[in-house]
This record gives sequence, C-alpha cells and structure tokens, in this order.
Amino acid sequence: MILSSFRMPQSKAIHCYMLMSLWILLIIVGIYKFLETKKSPQEPENILSTSYTNLAIDAKTKRIFKICNFPEEIVTGDEGAIRENKWILKGLLILIRHGDRGPLQHIKKISSINCGTENSQLLSSYKAYLQNQSLSGKISWVGQGPFHGFPYLPIHPSQCHLGQLTMQGVSQLLNLGNLLKQKYLEVWSKVKSLKSSEVVIYSTRYRRTFQSVLAFLFGLIPVDTLEKLVMHESQSMSFCFKDCGCPVTEKLYKNVKKSISHQLHSHPAVAALAVSTGNSLFSINGEPVTANTDPHFVRDALLTFVCHRNGFPCDGPINCIRRQNVVGIFAYTDWVNYQKWRNVYWKRYCLLKSYGLVRHIVQQMLQMVSNSGPYLVVYSGHDHTLEQLSTALGLQNDPFLLRYAARIVFEVYQQNEGIDNTQGIYFRLLSNGKDITRQVSFCKNIVNVSTKVNLCKIEDIVRFLHDDYFSSLNVTNFKDACMR
Repeated sequence: MILSSFRMPQSKAIHCYMLMSLWILLIIVGIYKFLETKKSPQEPENILSTSYTNLAIDAKTKRIFKICNFPEEIVTGDEGAIRENKWILKGLLILIRHGDRGPLQHIKKISSINCGTENSQLLSSYKAYLQNQSLSGKISWVGQGPFHGFPYLPIHPSQCHLGQLTMQGVSQLLNLGNLLKQKYLEVWSKVKSLKSSEVVIYSTRYRRTFQSVLAFLFGLIPVDTLEKLVMHESQSMSFCFKDCGCPVTEKLYKNVKKSISHQLHSHPAVAALAVSTGNSLFSINGEPVTANTDPHFVRDALLTFVCHRNGFPCDGPINCIRRQNVVGIFAYTDWVNYQKWRNVYWKRYCLLKSYGLVRHIVQQMLQMVSNSGPYLVVYSGHDHTLEQLSTALGLQNDPFLLRYAARIVFEVYQQNEGIDNTQGIYFRLLSNGKDITRQVSFCKNIVNVSTKVNLCKIEDIVRFLHDDYFSSLNVTNFKDACMR
C-alpha cells in the first residue's frame, strides 16, 4: 500500500513532463511555421528582383551591356574625318543591322518585359510624320511593292514579339541616322539635298529590317526625298543579287557547325550551363522547353532581358539565373565566334556568300565616281550580313560589330585633280565609326591621311574581286567555286 502510494506521484510526474515537452515542441513548430509563412512569399520576390541587379556593371558585364547598343549610347566616330580639300567625298555605302528585336525563341514571362523606349523629340516627330504620311497616302510604297502591308512601326509600343523590331530598335536607328547626318553635313553638303534618283535602298523582306531602314533614312536624308524612294527587296540575307545559287556553301556550313558542336562537347560544364539556363528561359504557352540548349540560342534569349533591364525568370523558387550564368554564356559564345573566324571552312563559306554583295559594292563605287550615281546606297540586313562580309574582306573578329543597329560604312573619295579613271579613286572602311581600312586583307596601297584616317585604292578591291577573290579556293570564278 505504501509502495503503490509512492508510485502514483512518480507516474503523474512523468506524464506531466511528457505533456510539457510535447507542448513546448508544438509551440516551437508553431513559431517556425508562423515565421516561415511570413517569409516565404518574399523569398521568390527577392530572388527575382536581385537576379538582374546581380548583373552589376564591371569589366565582364560591361561588354554584355555594350552589345545592346542602347539608343542614348549610340555615337558617331571617325565618319567624314577627312577635311582636306585634296579629297572629295563622292558617296556612301552603308550596311546596317536592324535594331533591337524580340527573341527568336519563345521565352518565359515575355509579356512582363517592357520593350518600349523613352519618347524623345525625334521619335515623336517620326511618329507624327508616319501618321500624316499614311493618312495622306504620300509614301510611295503604300499599297504596292514587296513590302505591301508592312506596318511602319512595331504593332505594340511596349511589348516584345518574336523576331519583331521593338520601339527601342526604332529609336536606335533614328538616332543613328540623325547623328550620321550631322557628322556628314560638315564635309558632304550633298546629304541635305539628295534626290530620290541618287539614293538606292535594299532591305531583306523582314519587318524588322524594313522598319529599321525606314527610321534610319528619316534621320539621315530629307523627308521630301524619303517620300519618293522605292525600296528594293533582297532575296537573301547575304544580298547576293545575281550570284546566289551556290550548293557548296551548305557543305561548308555543315563543317562549321560540326566544329562548333565538337567545341561544345569538349566543354561539358558549358553544355550543362546552357541546359540549366535554357530550362529557366524557354517555354511555349507557359510550358518549359528543353530542346533549345544551344549556347547561342540561350545568349539571344538572355539579351531580351538584359537589353530591357528586366529581371530574369526563375525555374522554381530558388533555381534562378545568376550573374555567373550570363557571364559564362557570353564569354563562351564570344570565344566560339573568335575560333570560327579562324576556321578555314568559315572563311570559304563567307567568301562565297558575300561574293554578290562585294561585286555590287564595287559597281556602286565606280558609278559614284563616274558622276552617274547613286551617291547613297543603304543595305538593311542582319548580323549574318555584316559577319559574312567582314570575314570575306579579311577583317579582324569584333564582337561589337554584330550588336543591334551596328553599321559598316564605305566612304568613296576622289582626288581633287579632275582624274576620270580609277587611279585617283579611294575608299575608307569604317566599322561602328572606327576606321578599319588597314585591316582589309587586299589593301596594298594604303594612304595614311592622319592618325585615324586611312584610304585604300579602289583598284585594290577591283583587282581582288577579279583576280584574287577565289585564289584560296584554287579556282578562278564563282561558278567553279560553287561546283567543287
């Protein structure tokens, strides 16, 4: 009896201790859950908001932002730098890449990206001009020609559409045309009085190239001339004109792609990075797409976010695109392009793809100095256009050559001595405002006008076209080069 009375209080104590321990545990769990519910909605927001700000401007990321070529950062360079009376500027040939566009692949949260731009005075004037011209029916290509039905501006001022020019892209080309006009007015007064018969425009049949060149011309030439222009369509991104059919280029390009694929297989860490980043980027109707894991596709999609200062999407609450993802993808693709520039198959491919364009450029140069015109020729194309031509001319690899609204300019000069033949005819080559004439592989007779100004005899490019163009292919003409 005494023993039983002694065990009863001990049993109660154990039960009380267990209940108290359970109660404390429940309190701890409750507090943890309370804190977790307060914190969890903020975590994804913090990740999303800091994912872009982590892309701080430094030595590595500055190069990425530079590719965007923001409208306010577009400047002129050494265009029209020859001020001596000894040289007469006879005309210009300008190749432009279209402006900023939407991605080429379906990406996540594209509707949340603002692809608009600040409504500057120049942009407002351009919008008003197009509206007035459309209402009055003055623009010559309204209702006719290969660009029939093309809108003059992006359909929506702030949205990104697949492969379509953005309003930021329009602003880029407006600024570029206006800046070049101000620069050339100092040395070539003809730019303010060009007639429609003295201007020839070519564009590929894409909305983004058509809208880009239209904005570019509004900034560059008189509006009275613009209203009377006829836009010519190029059937090819390479502007090959009559020299297009070349079956061997397909084989050459396959060899280039094989080399690029081999390089990616040799860098499994980059391949894994492209896969993980691509999974966070691509989607169709909200569903993730895992097939587009090519680093170049990933790079293109990343530019849509970078160039519009938008936060990157996340694949899950914690798996977000980080700064190192972006830097790694861009560093690798830049390296691949550098390696491609040295690839013998790539050089041959570009020689064949650009032959028709080089021929056309030389013909236009000779017409400029013969005083028959045209005196302004503009080709509105793509990154491939500029890349292939610059490779064919033997230029050095330049990652900024291919950015949005990039430009290559040929300035044609004649010595002020009344010479009627090609002995006194020269040209300069500028890439995004930088004189790169000395880089041209075939320029043997360089005239150094000043530190930043060089001239190459037109007879050098004529000789290159007729005698040496196909020497590296061991043939003498385009037909044989394309059949072997």
